[in-house]
Parts: sequence; C-alpha cells; structure tokens
Amino acid sequence: MKTSCCNSKESISIGNSIVCLNAICNNYLGQTNLYCDFLAWKKPVVISFFAVQMMFSMEDFSMENKENNFKMFHVNSRNFKPLSFRNLRQELEVQKVLCADEVYAQMKLETGTLSSPLLRHTNNLMGMRYPFIRPTTACGIFIPSKNKIIYGDQQSLRQYSKFASYAVYKCWQDAVADYKLWQDHNFKVKERYLDYLGKVYAEDSLYVAKIKDMTTKEY
Repeated sequence: MKTSCCNSKESISIGNSIVCLNAICNNYLGQTNLYCDFLAWKKPVVISFFAVQMMFSMEDFSMENKENNFKMFHVNSRNFKPLSFRNLRQELEVQKVLCADEVYAQMKLETGTLSSPLLRHTNNLMGMRYPFIRPTTACGIFIPSKNKIIYGDQQSLRQYSKFASYAVYKCWQDAVADYKLWQDHNFKVKERYLDYLGKVYAEDSLYVAKIKDMTTKEY
C-alpha cells in the first residue's frame, strides 16, 4: 500500500486516519489515503514477493514504534479546516482565547505568516514545548536534536522530558485549543478576578464564597 500524496510506503494508521510519515513530502504528518499498485499483481512471483515484503514491513513498523506504545490522546473530533488567516481568527474566537488579536499576531510572527517548517511538520503554531504536567491536546513530541517525532500520551512520553522538544498536534485547531489550555493553567483569570473582588471590590468578607455558591446553582 502506498500513500496518495507522495507514492511511498511511509505511513501510519492513527484511529480512522492515515498519516504520512515521509519527511520529504509536503504533506508530512498530514492526513492521506492509501492505494494498491495493481500493476505489481500481474505475475504470481510478484504477488508472493509483495506479500513477503508486506509481512516484514508490518513487523518492522511495530518494532519501530514499540517504545512509543502509540497511546494517542484525542480530545475531540472535528471537521478539519485548512489553515488560513481567516480560519485561524475564527478558531481563536471559538476557543475563547484571551487577547485574541495579540495571540493572532503572535502566531503569524512565530510561524513566518503560517509558513514555517515547524508548523508544517508538527501543526505547532506557537513553538509550544510539550507539557508533561498540565492538560494538553498534543499527540506527540518533536525532538530537533534527533530530528524525530514520537507519538504518545504524557505518561509514555515522560521518558523524553530531558530533551528539548516541541509539541506535535493532530491538527492546527488542536494547537489553538492547547494554547487556551496553557492560558487557563498559567493565568487563572477566574481565580484572580475573584481574588480582586474579595480584597478590593467587596466589603462583605463572604462575598466571594457567595459568588462561587451562586455560580454552581441552576436557575
């Protein structure tokens, strides 16, 4: 089976999707399709040879990724949209990213106006490092020193925590969602707002407790 994007055997099945693993392909780490080269089935000898090759390639593939366990971490499923300036702006709004205008400018700067190799290979819009503690939508890491991408969850990837690495995402939308998770983890806007209310705004010492209690109730 060969990929339709670059006519190579370098691919992997992730869930219901086929991902290209040919590093020199323009669709590297992107979704693709597989097809059979029916011309190779003309002679029985060719058929036998092809079957043997397939058997060994499957074994090699399983060994290659044995260290990763390929336990993918998928947060959600969505209809993938092509990355464009317009779609990026809309996604920032959908994810309710703080300071969306500034983040949009950051992403353009970090990716060389959406054209950097890191973005093309990892769907990483901000040069985000792989997080081993906070929640994340990343599905793997890219280790520049080894020029290697390794897929897995936080537990299986923890062994690579000493390496300088970048987060790898299934799609660019997941990169936006992960940046929102990073904002929530680091800025904790809700807690800071309530802290401000308790210390500066309100005279009632139980004011914050009352607000929290009311937000948990349904009206």
